[in-house]
Amino acid sequence: MSIPKITVITICFNSEKTIEQTIRSVIDQTYKNIEYIIVDGKSTDSTLSIINKYRKQVSRLISEPDDGIYDAMNKGVSMATGDWIHILNSDDYYVDSTSLERIVPHLDPGRTNYFRMFLNYPDGRYQTYDFNYRRWKLFISAYLPHPALLVSGEQYKEVGIIDTKYKIAADHDFIMRLTATFPGKFTPEPFVVMRQGGTASQNQLCALNETRIIANNNGMPTWLCWFFYFLKRIHWRV
Repeated sequence: MSIPKITVITICFNSEKTIEQTIRSVIDQTYKNIEYIIVDGKSTDSTLSIINKYRKQVSRLISEPDDGIYDAMNKGVSMATGDWIHILNSDDYYVDSTSLERIVPHLDPGRTNYFRMFLNYPDGRYQTYDFNYRRWKLFISAYLPHPALLVSGEQYKEVGIIDTKYKIAADHDFIMRLTATFPGKFTPEPFVVMRQGGTASQNQLCALNETRIIANNNGMPTWLCWFFYFLKRIHWRV
């Protein structure tokens, strides 16, 4: 019996500090039916030199200027031939070599599939990030993390690619559209580690505004969107 092909897409730009760990976490997977695509934004540091060390294990590499991370993600998705697609950014990595092998049996084509994620902070702390699915929460918070998500090729065909008019919260918009058709399913199987970095106040403000617009576009009343927007601004002091 054939096993599903998993396309792993890594987006990178000047990622010399982290890209090697990301790549190694992919090529060391025990799951064998993997297509690995790397989309580089024309890095000017040693990122490409590091990638070239593993070029034989990379199915496809492109390095060219793009219009940001979401444009790069869409490029990767457009090239993917896998049954399922996972976007593993250049500062994230799989928990261990069996991550994909363990989660594939839990994939449900009729659901939005999420798995356990761990947060890696600059001070060395690790935190487990679990998130039982409740769609109503998405109207208030972008609480479902994109790195913990696998999307099938058929699901992309159904809901479309990422909308690049959003600069910070485009992945949240995609998840809102995806879960409107495919209800969320969380499986507490350890999957990925996501590095955490500081977010500038300017980016927080942009994210707040975009999540307000996205909630409104998905049916939340305008007055309620503004209420949560200002509540978060007070809480975050931005």
